[in-house]
Formats: sequence, C-alpha cells, structure tokens
Amino acid sequence: MRKVLNKLSGIYYNINLRTKLVISYLILIIIPVMVLVYFSYITIHKSVVEQTGKAYLETLKQAEKNIAFGIETAYNIADLTQSNYDIQLILRTVSERALTSGEVIDFFNLLNKNVSNYVGKSNVLKVSYFMKGNPTFVSASPNFFGIDQLQLEAGLQPLLEGRIKEKWFYASDVEHLSIVQGDEVLFIKEIKDINRFQHVLGYVMVELDAKFIWQILNDIRLPDGAETMVMSPNKRIGATQLLAGGSGVSDLFLKSLPEEDEGIVSFGPAERTNYAVFSKAKGLEWQIALLMTEKHLGMNSRWIQNFMLGLAGVVSIIAIITAFIISGSITKRLKKLVKLIKHAEKGSFETEDNIRGNDEYARLQRSFNKMSTRIKALIEEVYQAQISKQDAEMKLLYAQINPHFLYNTLDIIQWSALRIDAKEIAELTESLAKFLRLSLNEGKEHISVAEEVMEVSKYMQIINYRYRGAMQFITDVEEGLEEKIMIKMILQPLVENAVIHGIRPKKGRAGTIVVRAYQEGAYMYLEVIDDGVGITAERLKELFETESRGYGVKNVHQRIQVYYGEECGLQFYSEPGNGCRAVAKLKTSGSV
Repeated sequence: MRKVLNKLSGIYYNINLRTKLVISYLILIIIPVMVLVYFSYITIHKSVVEQTGKAYLETLKQAEKNIAFGIETAYNIADLTQSNYDIQLILRTVSERALTSGEVIDFFNLLNKNVSNYVGKSNVLKVSYFMKGNPTFVSASPNFFGIDQLQLEAGLQPLLEGRIKEKWFYASDVEHLSIVQGDEVLFIKEIKDINRFQHVLGYVMVELDAKFIWQILNDIRLPDGAETMVMSPNKRIGATQLLAGGSGVSDLFLKSLPEEDEGIVSFGPAERTNYAVFSKAKGLEWQIALLMTEKHLGMNSRWIQNFMLGLAGVVSIIAIITAFIISGSITKRLKKLVKLIKHAEKGSFETEDNIRGNDEYARLQRSFNKMSTRIKALIEEVYQAQISKQDAEMKLLYAQINPHFLYNTLDIIQWSALRIDAKEIAELTESLAKFLRLSLNEGKEHISVAEEVMEVSKYMQIINYRYRGAMQFITDVEEGLEEKIMIKMILQPLVENAVIHGIRPKKGRAGTIVVRAYQEGAYMYLEVIDDGVGITAERLKELFETESRGYGVKNVHQRIQVYYGEECGLQFYSEPGNGCRAVAKLKTSGSV
C-alpha cells in the first residue's frame, strides 16, 4: 500500500502546476457538486415526505372532527337525561321503594316516550337505562336494565366505582353485555341525583351505528397500497369495515405503537421505509393510523431526482472548462510573484505597483508588498536597536566602573567624620553610600519593592539635609508587596520630580511627599503624592517629551512599557496650587 501511495505521490509532484490545478479544481468542484446534488435530493425528498405526511395528518384530523361531530349526539342525549325531571323522579323512586301498579305504567310510558325521541336520529340505534332496585319494573322493557348487567364487564369497573364519569366502547370490546349487537359504538354515562349530586341514580347508554365512522375514514383518499388502521384502547377494530390495503405493514406497526397522541413516525426493520400518520380521536380514545411506505409519501420528488442529475452534468462540464481557463491565468500571474520572491532571497525587496483586482492573487501580491516594506523597516529598526543597545551597554559599563572603589571611599569618609564627631556628615555619607548601592544594584535591572522604597528614602535623607529637614517623607506599602520584584529606578525620578517641580517652588521650601504601593488585580500601583505647587498641563507635556540625560519621566515611562506592556506606564494628576499625584502602573511579578 505504501509503495502505491509513494508512486502516486511521485506522479503528482512531477506534473506541472497547471495540471495540478485542473485536477484539484475538478476534485474540489465536481465531487462537492455530486455530494451537494445527492444531499439536496435527500433533503428535498425528506421535505416532500414530511410535507405529504403533514397533509395526511391534517386530513386525518379533519376526519376526526367529523367523527367527533357525529358522536356529539350521544353527549347531548346524556346531558338531557341528566337534567330531565321525569327521569330523575323515576330513577330515584325505583331505587328507594317498590312501585304501585299505576306508577309502573306511568313510569314505563314516560321512559319509552323518552327513548323513542332519540332512536333513529343521528345514527342513534338505541338508548338504554341501567337503574338500581325493583327488578319487576326493570324487566318490563327491553330498554331498562339493572346495574348488575354492567357489573359483568371488567372494563366498566372504573365507571361503577366513580373514578370516571363516562366511557366509550366499541361493540367488540364488550364481552358480557348481551344487549349490544353488530357494528356499534357505545357511550355510557352516570346519571346523578340533582338533589344529592354525589349520589348516582343510574346510567344511560347510547348505542350509535358505527357505519358513519367507517364511511368518514374510507373517504380519505390514500395511494394504492396504503391502508387505514383503527385501534381501540384494547385491540384493533373495524378491520373488515375499512377499505382493504396492500401495504402489509400493520403487524409491524402494532409491535411499536407510539405513545404520542398524534404525529408521523417511521417504523419497521428498515428505518424510513414504512410510515404511520396517526392521531387519537377525541372522546372515543381510538388511535387512527394511515399506514404507507416512503414511496407513497415521496412520489412527488421523482422529477426532482431527474432534474438534479441533469444539473450535475451541466455543472461538471462548466467546471472543466472554467478550470482550464482559471488555472492558466493563475500560473501566469504566479510567475511574476515567484520572480519577486527570488529577488527578495538575494536581498532586493522589490514590489509590484500595477496590481489589478481584488482576488486571492491580488491580495497575496499586496501582502507581499507590505511584507517587503515591513522587512525593510524591520532591518532598519534592528540596526538602530543594536546601536542603541551598544550605547546603553557602554553607559552601563561606565556607570559600573569599579563601584567598590566608590563604596570604600565613602566608608572612609564616614569613619573619618565619626572620628571627628561630625555625625551629620557621617549620616549623609552613609545615606549616599546606600543610595548608590541600591541604584547600581550590581548592574542588575530588577529590585524588590522594599529595596526601591529604601532607595528613595535614602535619597530623601540626602535631600532633607540640603533643605534642613523642611520636607516630610512618608511611605505606605501594602502588606505582602515588600518582596515583589520590579524594575529599579521608578520611584526616585518621580520623587525627584516632586521635590524640584512641586516642593522647591513653594515658599519656605517645606512640604510633604508620600510614597504608596498597593495591588489591584494583576497590577501593582506605585504612587508619589506631594502637596506642592502642582504642575501645569504644558509642563507635564514637556516632561513626557523631553529627553533626559538620566532617568527622567519620559525614560521611566518608556522603560515601564518596554518591560510590562503598553497598558502600563505613568500617569499624572495635578492642578496648579493643589499638588501632584504621579501613578506608575506595573504588572505584579514574583517574589524574591
């Protein structure tokens, strides 16, 4: 297998670019078109199947509405019976005592008259009453029965126990109720005493001719081979009354009856081969299903398949022609770009000015032009950066020339001052020595926050000696920040700026300088606050723009951004006469 792949790879790498592009275009166009055509047909076919299924579902629901309208008569009869005074009187009297001969005749005539009003109308075959007590009266008419007749049916126990108020049955669901015959649907409802509404006097049963139901279902126009199936809560019914179908899938559907009241489902051993459009008839609690195959539902998508195949052929021909044209134009323009790249390899960063259009090649050429220009600029920047680096290294070298000699000299001056009891000179010399040690830091760029604060404290001791202690210096470092690492020489230039531009111009050259250090989130803030004369916006702008020989404001701001990013740096808040607050924003570093 590897040999075959290596051979094919060798053939591919040896053919020219245009042929590669043509082959790539054909692969990238024709294959996706074929896939698109296939999945488009599948999607459209699926949509046709779903829409056809929904149409059949709507037809089925309309049929159910017609059935519901047909059985409405049974509800009306039951409601009229419940509110009929004569029936209430008869059922109450029969259940309470024996009847006189006259009452038997009167009650018999009243009930028969009531029954005759309904029979023969709206598919009503018979109306029967089931009542308590008085077997003599109950046996006087074929329309009157004792409640014991209902107790024989297990399915009627929820009704007799009061758990439900009414119940629908199909004739074949009733096993022991001998009065039911033929193709009938039965509606049984309890009759309550209107004086004692919790008391049940008896039951009324309406028998409807089921032919009108089968006629409604048979009127649904189904394709050849489809069939209609009806299920009562107990079993399949009406199989002989419905038009015979030829799908032969009803047994498969019976094995996987859906739990939903209505919908469209696929079933059977092959998914999406057989479909059932089903819904539950209101009142009757029958599940009615239209069973058919996917072929029945997708008949209208046949012409789409032929159209898609023709479209794929046309697109393929156009793709081949287009591939040859585009590949030729691309290879021609790429040669120019390759030539410029070869010049760039030799150090000549040429660009092409005459670029037309905005296609991929044009954008690539413009990007190459920008890259060439950027490389030139980067070369210049690197060159300047190297010069600056060398200059900085030289300055640092000069600053660190034999620092121990300087420290030793300062120690000699300090001990000499102590021998002649010149304490102020000794203290000043000690402060200068510590300040220089912290400033130079053995040439290291980083220092702890505590050391940075100590350095600026020594600086203020030296300054205060000059101003005879007129300046008060206060430090406030948040707990836990002392050991955090930072770049050195941040606070000293800011304190020096506060002394020179804030306190010194004041009358008496007296004032207070506060140094604060605190942390917020991932950032550490160093503040230098003075109560001096303040700084004008113009002077502040000069501080940020003026180059300094030492560590000035501009230098400190640039160093912070180089080390910590452009979101960090210096900010000043000041108004003339109200002092100044300088804030240095740094990222929090690790501890020593």
